[in-house]
Amino acid sequence: MKICWIHPTTRNDGLSRLWDKLDAVVRPALRPDTELEFRFLARSGNFTRSLYAEHLNSVHMVEAALQARDDGFDGVYFGCWNDPLWETREVLDIPVASVGEQSMLAALSMGKRFAVVTVSEKTVAAIENDLMAYGLSSRAIANPVRSIMPESDGGLLLGSVDDPHANFIPRLEAVAADCIRDGAEVILVGCAYYGPLLRAAGYGEIPGTGVPVLDSSTVALKYLEAMTDISLKLGVVKSNRRHLKAAPREALDRARASLGLI
Repeated sequence: MKICWIHPTTRNDGLSRLWDKLDAVVRPALRPDTELEFRFLARSGNFTRSLYAEHLNSVHMVEAALQARDDGFDGVYFGCWNDPLWETREVLDIPVASVGEQSMLAALSMGKRFAVVTVSEKTVAAIENDLMAYGLSSRAIANPVRSIMPESDGGLLLGSVDDPHANFIPRLEAVAADCIRDGAEVILVGCAYYGPLLRAAGYGEIPGTGVPVLDSSTVALKYLEAMTDISLKLGVVKSNRRHLKAAPREALDRARASLGLI
C-alpha cells in the first residue's frame, strides 16, 4: 500500500535534521510492504497557532490530499493535530487519517481516561475542538488538553532531535503529572513531531507511574495501515450518506476555481 504523509507547512530546509529523523524513526515501524512518502504543501502560511490561520491552511491541506489521491496513493495521513479531517474525508474516496483522531482512538483501548499534552495554548484550543467533534470527551479527563510551558519553538524542536531529555521532557512531565493526578491513564503527545523523537530516545512512560506516553504519529499511521487494508481488501472506505457524502464534482470545482485553486 502507498501512504502519503502530508505536512501542514511548506518545506523548511532549516529543519532538515528533523525531517531525516522522522523518516528514520517512523518508517521501520510500518509494514515492509507499506510505501510512505512525506509531502509538504506547495503553499502555506506556515502558521497554525490561530483558529483563522488554521482555517486558511486547511484549504491547502485538502488540495494536497486531492493531489495525493490523483497520484495513486491508497491512504492519506495528516501529520499535524491541526487538520481538516472531515472536510477531506468528504471529498476523497480513499482512507484519510489524522494524528489526532487515530491516536485518540488507540488510547481508548489502552486506558479508561486519556489526556493530550501539546505545545502551545492555541493548539490546546484546536485539539479541544477536535475532541468534541470526534465525540470522545467522555473518555478524556476534565480539562483534557494542556500545553507545555514555555511553549515550543524551533529551537526546542531542533534541540529535541538530538536530546529531548534536556528541555522538552521536563516540560512534558510537569504537565503530565497534573494530568495523571486528574485521572489520566494514557498521555498522548499533542504534536506530530515530538512523539517520534521521544520514542527514538527510548522514552515511552512517565517514570514511576505506569502511564504510557504514546508516539501519537506512529500509532496513528499504524491505524491508517489497518484502515487502508480494510479499503483494499474489503472495499469499505466511508459512508456515502449525509456528512461524508461528496458534493457534485462540478460544484466543488466551481468553489475551488473561485479561490484560484484550479
